[in-house]
Amino acid sequence: MIGRKWKRVFRVLCAVAGLSGAAWAEEPTRLDPIVVTATRIEQKVSEQASDVSVVTGEEIDLMAPVVAGDVLKTIPGLDVQRQGSPGGLENIKIRGGLSTHTLVMIDGFPVNSPALSEFDIGSLPVDGFERVEVVRGAQSALYGSYAIGGVVNFIPRKGGKEREYDAGVAAGSFRSLKWRGSAQDGGKAGNLYVGGVGWKSDGILPNDDFSLASYMGVAEVPIGSRSRIHAILLSTDGTKGVPVDYSGRDINHRFTRRGLLTGVRYEIDVAKGVTVTASGSIFDEFMHTNDPADPGETSSLDDVTKTRKGLLRLEGRISPAPFSTTFVGVEYQKDRMTDSTVFTDPMFGSISFNESSVYDRSVFLQEEIRAGKHSGLSLGARLDRNSLAGTEFNPKAAVFYEIPAIGTRVRAAVGRGFRPPTASEKFDPYVGNPDLSSEKAVSCEAGADATLPGKKVSLAATWFYQDFKPLIQYDPDVWKMRNMNAFSRGVEAEALFQVLADVGLGVKYTYSYTWIAEKQRRILGIPRQRGTAYLLYSPDPAFHARLDWRLESDQLDKAPFESNISRRPGYAMVDFFARYRWDINVAAFREFALTGKMQNLLNRDYEERKGYPSPKFNFLLGAEVKI
Repeated sequence: MIGRKWKRVFRVLCAVAGLSGAAWAEEPTRLDPIVVTATRIEQKVSEQASDVSVVTGEEIDLMAPVVAGDVLKTIPGLDVQRQGSPGGLENIKIRGGLSTHTLVMIDGFPVNSPALSEFDIGSLPVDGFERVEVVRGAQSALYGSYAIGGVVNFIPRKGGKEREYDAGVAAGSFRSLKWRGSAQDGGKAGNLYVGGVGWKSDGILPNDDFSLASYMGVAEVPIGSRSRIHAILLSTDGTKGVPVDYSGRDINHRFTRRGLLTGVRYEIDVAKGVTVTASGSIFDEFMHTNDPADPGETSSLDDVTKTRKGLLRLEGRISPAPFSTTFVGVEYQKDRMTDSTVFTDPMFGSISFNESSVYDRSVFLQEEIRAGKHSGLSLGARLDRNSLAGTEFNPKAAVFYEIPAIGTRVRAAVGRGFRPPTASEKFDPYVGNPDLSSEKAVSCEAGADATLPGKKVSLAATWFYQDFKPLIQYDPDVWKMRNMNAFSRGVEAEALFQVLADVGLGVKYTYSYTWIAEKQRRILGIPRQRGTAYLLYSPDPAFHARLDWRLESDQLDKAPFESNISRRPGYAMVDFFARYRWDINVAAFREFALTGKMQNLLNRDYEERKGYPSPKFNFLLGAEVKI
């Protein structure tokens, strides 16, 4: 039961809601933002042949997220599961695939770990991002390896047309404290955004504390009238207690992760309809696991992993006519990793050091055809020469056609993706398998989007199928990584209703059926069904509120301290978010806002990943000011 103190908090938020007054229901016709990830061209979502979702800046502000996973959990087709409380390992899986099948980019630069082939979003705050773009389905034709299941691109904020400062602070359950601040400016000479965010919390278990600090700078400068340069610098530094590991509950296991992304993009219009872009990035990551022996134990572990992902890309964009855009480019990527492990045990202690580098050289070609306002065709292919996987050819085709008379758009896509095994998967001294071959997958989808007469109801549905030949997954029966044939298929559906002028109702649902032929079972960590019903309320442009009811079915999973695969029960939970903003314009102050969120309102016991308890009822209340 929720105690009296939490009931008082709920009454305070409801009272704030009563202060507000007229109209922000999330109308179906309003949700058509500009995206760039699917085609590298700025286009509306409705003009995409691929299946695309966008988390807008307004949604990010309303949800008051701690880390990136907080804003992605309701996206159809995505499984975002956290190991316990905020700061725990958290990855993105798309359409029944693995987290290693999702390419994660920040500002268009890849950040998947060369060691693990995935990106831990549990240490990535999103306060400094303008939006998040999600493209489902194989995207290796445009982005190469890692993009078997899809791409998630975090687009940072940019400086506005005038100087602005903002700051915020929030506090809540588990002695949690969040702070953030930013400054931005813009004009003819360019624009600049600089921001920082921090988080500190005790967590829900002994040795479950988490502290995080992140800083980001984004700049754009025009060079003459035909060229411009864009740069980003992002650092993250997080330290987390690991309360659950292979020994069960642990009181001294610590994990530190630091990341530094540096990216530069130069673009020049060499002629009418011809643009050349040169870009490069370096992403350095440091991970340290320190697990001294607990009382009564004799073994300890100290592991340091350092990785660097380097990228160089040169591409040209040719638009000879409004209906045709051609991309051609070359890319070079180098992944480097060093891993030092000291495992101390009286019976079989060991010291190991691994160092590896993987190179990838590629050429890609993509054609975007828009035959009028209501149809489009996307054709692409990429040839990769990978030092581990050899030569890989990955094509993709996608098409959409709009029928204005009935307010419906139909679309379909098919593509191929690949991912080479990482050095850890092949050569790890405990679970590695040197005989692993690359993952390959063929993905296809077909869907439709419709807006009903009156434009008060929008509907979307997509059928998908992915065939993995083979999949790379850990096999607990043989205690090592293995290649296995598998598939996933399912349906994504979404509906949005504008019930009243100030009330919107939405439903999102995903059904995923997965199967591994060799094991005769489902893929681990993928629930068969998940969905969200949400209510949007805005009686005044200054006030936004959202109530979410999230459900997730059971899944096959394995706790770190268990030797056998077992069932993780499904769960349901209710979350509430609210934000009220005043335009004050007093002295230098422009705006003041109150924010609040309450999660797991029904105080349920549940786990997103087996063996890791998730927080019960918790809240976070904050205040923000703009100058």
